[in-house]
Amino acid sequence: MAQVREGQEAVFTVDAYPDRIFKAMITQVRFGSETRDGVVTYKAVLKVDNADLSLPPGMTATADITVKKVKNALLVPNAALRFTPPEGKKSAANAGLFRILLPRPPRGEAHKGSKQGINSREQNVWTLRDGALVPVPVSTGVTDGTMTEV
Repeated sequence: MAQVREGQEAVFTVDAYPDRIFKAMITQVRFGSETRDGVVTYKAVLKVDNADLSLPPGMTATADITVKKVKNALLVPNAALRFTPPEGKKSAANAGLFRILLPRPPRGEAHKGSKQGINSREQNVWTLRDGALVPVPVSTGVTDGTMTEV
């Protein structure tokens, strides 16, 4: 919420038109929060061209607000930042489906005295070289929740 400001671009969709993306502009950010089911939300007012009257008042929308643009960024899926290679030969056969799909966070390089601390932006992305997994240290940047700049 702290990054959302008046004048920023946004796009949104509504269930009534699943294949249509509406362009909008933030005209107002309201700082009075609302809490429902333990989730705190803040409202923003978006200006949109509704000349065809396809958007009636009160319609629920899902919006993506552009808070920062980064050019020429190398992106990796967030899952690549969470991946840790299996330990030894026991790996996937004994790990179970849940662990294969959702690998645990990388183990404590921070606990071994490395420079990677809890608040650090340094992580490893693993690559396959000559049939072996090799860690590639990266510094992370901005994220949209799905992809992260490295």
